[in-house]
Amino acid sequence: MAPFDGAVLTARGEMLDRIRQSLASFTPAERRVAEAVLDTPSTAITWSISDAARIAKVSEPSIIRFCRRLDCDGFPDFRLKLAQQLAKHQPAPQPLARPGSGNDDPLAAMVDDIFQRAGQAIEEARRDLDLGALRAAVAMLGKARRVDIYGYGSSGFMASEAQHRLAALAIPAVAYSDPTLQMHSAPLLGPGDLLFVLSFSGLTSYLISNIEIARKAGAPVLAISPKGSIVASLADVNLNLNAYRQSSGRMAVPTGRVAPMYVLLDALFAAMAEEMGGEH
Repeated sequence: MAPFDGAVLTARGEMLDRIRQSLASFTPAERRVAEAVLDTPSTAITWSISDAARIAKVSEPSIIRFCRRLDCDGFPDFRLKLAQQLAKHQPAPQPLARPGSGNDDPLAAMVDDIFQRAGQAIEEARRDLDLGALRAAVAMLGKARRVDIYGYGSSGFMASEAQHRLAALAIPAVAYSDPTLQMHSAPLLGPGDLLFVLSFSGLTSYLISNIEIARKAGAPVLAISPKGSIVASLADVNLNLNAYRQSSGRMAVPTGRVAPMYVLLDALFAAMAEEMGGEH
């Protein structure tokens, strides 16, 4: 298999990657614009500024501020740069569907959309992954005497998944998805332990306050959270995962959010297994 060429993929997705990686630093209005563009970039290039304001439910000045945050001279310049990117990397045309092939089935269309979004989210997560941070995360987990894993809400069950993965590597770990239990465990952590935090949004107040307790107790913090988020800023090492969308639609835990975290955990623990195997 050919090695992953991160530089190529970064060039491919320069504008959209920049928007996605900046989500945590946008104002609420700018974020609504960003999520609307990320949801349908090929449609966004056809919008007028009034269309964009209506779809994102923001004012037209908010659209202008969003564009300027991306070093664009207004909305027409933003549309042009986005259109140029999409034109360069247009997917190959798909064969026309034959009558009765099933492609006109609404259920098939929905399923295809979910799989496509999951695949796209995984590719984006790989582009965002800093291998230096991944190596640092492996080192932190490898030398920890004890690992407490915190998650809340939809990231809570991912914390349990991480606990099972660590148990398979014979690393003592306990997952806590209850904020009260986190609050009791945090002051018991020390410099030889590790707090591992999973957060899709990077904004959850319960997690933030309990991270601060653990830090005061002297525990190092490893996190998987969006770049530039509060959780990321509190972590000693953060693995960027920018899959969270505030406007997530009808699915309680969208596949486009969960799938990349699963794969990121796969990569992390596979790297750990490789490192530990090399020590024997």
